[in-house]
Amino acid sequence: MAILLLIFGLSSYYALSYSLYDNIDNFLLARMDDFKGALEQAESVEDIENIKALPNEMIYIYSDDASLLRFYGYLVKIPDIQGKIQKANSGESFFFNLTTDFNWNTRFYVSNAKLKENSNVVIIIGRFTNEIENVLARLKMILISTGVLVMILAGIGGFFYADSSLKPVEKIINTAKNIEENNLTERIKVNSQDELGRLASTLNQMISRLEKAFEQQKQFTADVSHDLRTPLSIIQAESSLTLKKDRSIDEYKKSLELILEETSYMSEIIDKLLFLARSDNKTQFYNFTKTNLKSLLEEVIKKVSPLYHNKSLTLQVEKLEELNIRADKDKLKEALINILDNSLKYTDEGKVTISSVKIGNFAKISIEDTGRGIPKEDLHRIFDRFYRGDKARTSSEKSTGLGLAIVKEIVNAHDGRIEVESEVGKGTVFSLFLPIEK
Repeated sequence: MAILLLIFGLSSYYALSYSLYDNIDNFLLARMDDFKGALEQAESVEDIENIKALPNEMIYIYSDDASLLRFYGYLVKIPDIQGKIQKANSGESFFFNLTTDFNWNTRFYVSNAKLKENSNVVIIIGRFTNEIENVLARLKMILISTGVLVMILAGIGGFFYADSSLKPVEKIINTAKNIEENNLTERIKVNSQDELGRLASTLNQMISRLEKAFEQQKQFTADVSHDLRTPLSIIQAESSLTLKKDRSIDEYKKSLELILEETSYMSEIIDKLLFLARSDNKTQFYNFTKTNLKSLLEEVIKKVSPLYHNKSLTLQVEKLEELNIRADKDKLKEALINILDNSLKYTDEGKVTISSVKIGNFAKISIEDTGRGIPKEDLHRIFDRFYRGDKARTSSEKSTGLGLAIVKEIVNAHDGRIEVESEVGKGTVFSLFLPIEK
């Protein structure tokens, strides 16, 4: 009886293994369909920059002659790449496994695709499988240990304990069978504190991470589509209206100006998305040099002062201490301008105050406004991508909802931190803390 229970446990292990690996294959197939759809709309290789790899994911795009055109995520050496490219170009799509130089196991899916210009490319999408393998190895160890224990206890009435031990395994199996790409809400309901309970908790955490990654990807796609749909609709409508009949030079000029404005807005969104994508993939380049913070702030203030003057707002400069930091001047200026632009948008009257002082080993830059403030429940979301606190106002001012997300990425790259305090009706204070150059 104990041997039968051990065999049943191992069968459960292999059933769970099949379910989890099958889920990876389904995920790779779905991702491949998404990228093929995106590439079919691309005019050329240069238009495929917007593809973004998820955590633990690798995406490679090859030409017919096996030249690597683009890669996203981690770069690993794939053996016999020429043979795989030829096989894909013959119309065959296939999976293969690979162990990297660092003993990370990966699962890849290969297929070919056509760009809009009818040129062929080969896409290789992969994911690391070590996390699942570690969980399965732990499960296997637990099952074997449990089986041996059951065999020892079988002679002294271990039947009841064996039955109790198999119930959590059955729950794990049943839950694993229900887990699919579009159904990641299932959780393993095992409340025990033993090894199986900890295993169930580990699997639940892994499923939660997968669900979060899928939801983030869906939300990102929805947000990008929403933000690009409006300017595209305006451009299409204006172009169609202009072409319906002959118009005066001034009317043509106004139409072109509107189209240029919407195109510039789309370009701004794409540039910011590329910046964030490179930051996520750790490929964003920073040129750090020793920088005088006071001089940098004076340059920023000089640049934005006319905007405040046009809105009849006061840009007040308080104490600017002579401090040296190690920074990428251009990107740090961009971060400060984003915050000042944000304060300008949401301050209808009063002033915006900027200062910099030394706090311990950090230079603290404070930007305080007398604007409308941010509700307490929204403070934790203002650095989220595409988040807009005031829907009605931002829609009229072409806000991308990416400015503060970029600010946070830049500050993090400088080994600093950003804090915000706000009160509705009284204003907001942004504080940037950057390490002082020793």
